[in-house]
Amino acid sequence: MHHFKLSLWFYTRQLSLRLGMLVSLLFLSSLALATDEIIQPDGNISAQNLNIRLTPKEKLWLAQNQTIRVAVKKGWMPIEFMLENNQHRGLSIDYLSKISSLLNIKFSVINYSEDLDSTQVDMISAMGSILGEKNSFRPLNQPYLMFPHAIYTKKSKNKKFHSLEDLKSSRIAIFKNGPLGHKILENYPKIKLVYVDIADEAFDKLKSGAIDAYIGNEMVLDYHISVHHLVFVEKAGLTPFSSSVFMAVQNDKPELASALEKSILAIGQNNNELLDNWRVTEDHYNQILSVILAGVFLIFLFVSTRFYRFHKNSKKQNSESQQKIWYQANYDHLTKLPNRHLLQNRLEQAMERADRSKLPLAVLFIDLDNFKQVNDTSGHSVGDKLLADAANRICRCVRSEDTTARFGGDEFMIVMSDINDMRSLEKVCKKILIELKKPFDIDSDKFFISASIGVSIYPNNGLNPEELISYADQAMYESKKLGRNQYQFFTASIQTDSLKKLSLSNDLRDALIKNEFVIFYQPIVNLENSNILKAEALIRWNHPTNGMVNPMDFIPLAEESGLIHELGDWVFHQALKDLPVIQAQFGAEFQVSINVSPYQFQKPDNLLKWAEAIKKVNISGNCFSLEITEGILLEPSSAVINTIAALRSVNIAFSIDDFGTGYSALAYLKKFNIDYVKIDKSFVQNLQPNNYDAVLCEAIINMARKLGIKVIAEGIETNIQQELLKRFSCDYGQGYLFAKPQPLDMFLAFLASNKNH
Repeated sequence: MHHFKLSLWFYTRQLSLRLGMLVSLLFLSSLALATDEIIQPDGNISAQNLNIRLTPKEKLWLAQNQTIRVAVKKGWMPIEFMLENNQHRGLSIDYLSKISSLLNIKFSVINYSEDLDSTQVDMISAMGSILGEKNSFRPLNQPYLMFPHAIYTKKSKNKKFHSLEDLKSSRIAIFKNGPLGHKILENYPKIKLVYVDIADEAFDKLKSGAIDAYIGNEMVLDYHISVHHLVFVEKAGLTPFSSSVFMAVQNDKPELASALEKSILAIGQNNNELLDNWRVTEDHYNQILSVILAGVFLIFLFVSTRFYRFHKNSKKQNSESQQKIWYQANYDHLTKLPNRHLLQNRLEQAMERADRSKLPLAVLFIDLDNFKQVNDTSGHSVGDKLLADAANRICRCVRSEDTTARFGGDEFMIVMSDINDMRSLEKVCKKILIELKKPFDIDSDKFFISASIGVSIYPNNGLNPEELISYADQAMYESKKLGRNQYQFFTASIQTDSLKKLSLSNDLRDALIKNEFVIFYQPIVNLENSNILKAEALIRWNHPTNGMVNPMDFIPLAEESGLIHELGDWVFHQALKDLPVIQAQFGAEFQVSINVSPYQFQKPDNLLKWAEAIKKVNISGNCFSLEITEGILLEPSSAVINTIAALRSVNIAFSIDDFGTGYSALAYLKKFNIDYVKIDKSFVQNLQPNNYDAVLCEAIINMARKLGIKVIAEGIETNIQQELLKRFSCDYGQGYLFAKPQPLDMFLAFLASNKNH
């Protein structure tokens, strides 16, 4: 009889727990009715009763942007997650619902991904930390959620862990992609950290005894433990560290950011009304169990059979759900390849295997050449299909046991273990290059790309994953520098060049402040009468230790770092300062040409300020000519078109630099009323009577004259070149035959000497 009662209690207990899970799921389903994928105002809250004071500028922006595109993550319960019906739920969605009512706007939900194009969304609903997020998005000043990090241990009668002080020399699991590990190591250096990818991995290690405790976000883990009913886990205590959740807004939408900050301030950080919908407390759970136990004896026989079926289905669904969440966290949704997180894990495992086998492993860093051009000109849909096809081609070139991952954007990475000889590795590299050079048939069109590959070897080149990836990346850039469509192995010289580049990049940031730049002027000569009424302003960097730095070395660095905007402004304002000095001696018609990088058109407001500056000093706009590249005009954005139109409205001239080396399409010359084309020096330097370059130069000059465009030939170094260009009726010449670029004082002396002759 005693055994019968014990068995009855056991089955009753199990049934109550399972029905408790059912109640939780029903509760979650009821929450799912709260919002839809388009989050709209519900009319129950007004900005007035929560004292939100929007500025006229904010009100106008919101009125013009009624639907805000927000990126939401799929698997971060209960902060935000996606149900099987593809609906997003969680605390962030509840906050967005409140904000929607406060600001009378709608939110359109878009799935968040690591390679999310910033043009697709206006904001991100939840960021785990300020660090490491996308550069094009700015986190709000204050988090809307903040939870302590708690300590979770295996249940035991003899509790020995209550705080981080008790965990010295213990094995503690933490999520590897976050700042918590650094904080713990900095304050509790004796703790042994074990990094995990997902919570299930940590709880499995805790159950097996592989770790002593797991530390993580209290709200998230309490929810996880309750929903999955991890009866072997208990919360031992809290840490002094906390986890914050921020919303983030695109950098160019300050009105939206300020309106959101005011809304969150009104709703409140950790709003209890919203938290109560998702918080799971022990009392609440016990109440559910008590109600269920009271009724379970009455219906036990009836539901036992059904419960068994439900148990099996629930277990299967739970397993599938966890598998789906794990897959989404570790695999790229587009190419179905491992993402950089899983790559890190695989690389660490491969390094351990290499240590045991004493055979090296290789890391291949692959970057697709010309992919950006295909993606920009043919659309993201074509770009996505090309990436998926490229991923399949790369996978076919390596062994099944090798790891091929998408590192991000158009970058892929391969981890190849057990390398017996370098020749087999080179064969793989060559095979990948051949496969990627073949045409891609997409939507009845053919597209052509190539690839640049960098290779690093373990343990020869590096002893940790970060070094191997970095060195492979550096070798890949060396491949690009040498002409693309090739592979390069990492060498010490590549590292030396990379360090020099890094050092130069760091020095570049201080150079403007320390006034290390100077403008050199190179005259542009009228080939018909030898008069000089034009010059090109060329920036030079007088480095304190390296001397004069070649612009080809530091201009690309300025473009990569974003300093090109400040550098371009400095060149313009220095030329604006020098021009009156030149004109005072050599006439008010004297014109200065300034090179403008395509990157400068990303901040058109800077260029538009140039027009205002010219007006203030009362100089005619046609005394400046801006030299731009052909690529900018082929498929220009509205910002480029409007900027050029605004600058032309004050009579600033435009010149196409290096004409003949790019696309050389004629349509844009007419569309934008281009004033000058500059024949690239590569054609002029090889100029000989009746040779191919002579034919090209003459054709360019004839075409330009018929379109009413003046022609400037660059790189003239011999009298023969000058005479041929004069015979072709070229308007202007520039090159060492006339004068090298020189500082202002020497340039003025040169002009005076030329004038006297």
